[in-house]
Amino acid sequence: MGVKLRGVNLGYMIMDMELMVAPHPNYILHSQRKEASKQLYQCPSLAYIIEHPDGRVLVDTGLSTNFAAEWQADWQFLIDLSEITPEKLLESRLKALGYGPEDFNYVIQTHLHTDHAGGLRLFEHADVDVLIHEDEYRWVTRNIDSTGDFFVREDWNHLGTKRPTLVCGDEEVMKGVRMLSLPGHTPGTMGVLLHLNTTGWVLMTGDSLYTHESYGPPATGTPIVHDREQWATSVEKIRRMATARDAFVLPGHDETGIQHKDGQTEFKEIQLAPFQPGYVYE
Repeated sequence: MGVKLRGVNLGYMIMDMELMVAPHPNYILHSQRKEASKQLYQCPSLAYIIEHPDGRVLVDTGLSTNFAAEWQADWQFLIDLSEITPEKLLESRLKALGYGPEDFNYVIQTHLHTDHAGGLRLFEHADVDVLIHEDEYRWVTRNIDSTGDFFVREDWNHLGTKRPTLVCGDEEVMKGVRMLSLPGHTPGTMGVLLHLNTTGWVLMTGDSLYTHESYGPPATGTPIVHDREQWATSVEKIRRMATARDAFVLPGHDETGIQHKDGQTEFKEIQLAPFQPGYVYE
């Protein structure tokens, strides 16, 4: 059996586009554009399932079912979560695909922002190896008492008794599946690089790259960033690795990816469950 990849949509968060891409080239005012309107963005929460001969991997876990009580009021002021319902969140989506927590060998958290790590507590009692970058885990355990900076301690608090596997730098999880250190968005943001027999190389960026519109060059940033210089370096690492491998780049909050081919790029729709429920990248 070869390696397979399935994308899963975990619902939409509604927000100002310029929380994602700022300054957005289509909306910034300048000498040639004296007026512009704002745009709301339907921001997808995404997870990916990797089927590998050596085990099954889940990349990111989306929002918690308890987000309404746990998200700070100012976060919910900026981000409309009214379209997020329990049937769109991780447990329900996995069940619809025939999976439960016990069916996974690894959970990779690209970072611990609560829109990516809220479903992690689903695996509290599962025999699963949780992989987090050591810089991420060290920073949140030292700096987040309850909530702050889009982190919710309850997401990972159970890991105090079930210690995660901490990743340093770029590390291979299993043959052909490598975690990439991409700091900047948060102290220990990671991406995942894997090779598929038909699709070729695929690079999941996590929130190192929010959308295809961020990619550039030059890359366009976001107001939500821990270290802007590190972030810019990480995007160029993504570009360098993707260019060398003709990779399909999957941004952290987008349903459009970037296909590299022979030094050129084109935008392509990312196939996601439940909208394309049977679609698997191979």
